Amino acid sequence: MRKPSLLLLLCLICPLVWGDARSAGTLSEILSRSQLMCASAMLYFNPAERRPDPRGLSATYENLILMETYWVQLGQPEEFVQPLRAIKAVFDTLDHLPAADRERYPELIQQLLDHQQQLHHAVSIVYASVEPDPAAAELQVQSQALAALLLDHQIRLYPLPRKSGLTLTPERARDLDQAIVRRFETLLARHVDHAELLTKIRASYLFVRPLLQQAANGRVADSGGAEFYLSRASVDLDELAAALLPRAP
Repeated sequence: MRKPSLLLLLCLICPLVWGDARSAGTLSEILSRSQLMCASAMLYFNPAERRPDPRGLSATYENLILMETYWVQLGQPEEFVQPLRAIKAVFDTLDHLPAADRERYPELIQQLLDHQQQLHHAVSIVYASVEPDPAAAELQVQSQALAALLLDHQIRLYPLPRKSGLTLTPERARDLDQAIVRRFETLLARHVDHAELLTKIRASYLFVRPLLQQAANGRVADSGGAEFYLSRASVDLDELAAALLPRAP
């Protein structure tokens, strides 16, 4: 896949100095996008797939581009540099690996997940120190929750060398699922003007919910359908949250 230089793209974007509310939204999107990126990568770089859907590769690359863009907009926090560089290096290796070497996919995806966890930890620390906009906060949390369940789902189905510490416990997965269902009710009550969109997003989640539960219980489930619906749902929630934020001066 031929791609323009990430550095060139990022140099065209001026760092923005935002208040806590907008910074919180940007940090939240990094948290969601890093999980969506790994979920898409596992879908595309699967050694069992002889003809992987190219949309999986495009989604992986798009999420990586956005993560680096958001890093620049935040003023290039030093604590994000190492994991972002490591993620990009692993992705470049995967992207240029000949199909005949697809048996290396799992070890490289394992590295990608390890670096994603490092980035997620670093971003979470900063995210906890900023004050989100009240109108957008629950939308951002819901986006993160959907992305977390999708990543957990893909990890369970992917032939990783090591899954210990990467998947949710059954109790945690159940609690997260129930929190998502309750939060949709709250969001629909608070954002009446956006009820149509939120109802559509909730329907997407409820549609794939049985697939998530099957995988959590150790039964094989289709991974492509969950990735398609939950990725879109997470992104839609982030876009709605961003639309509700005060405009930058």
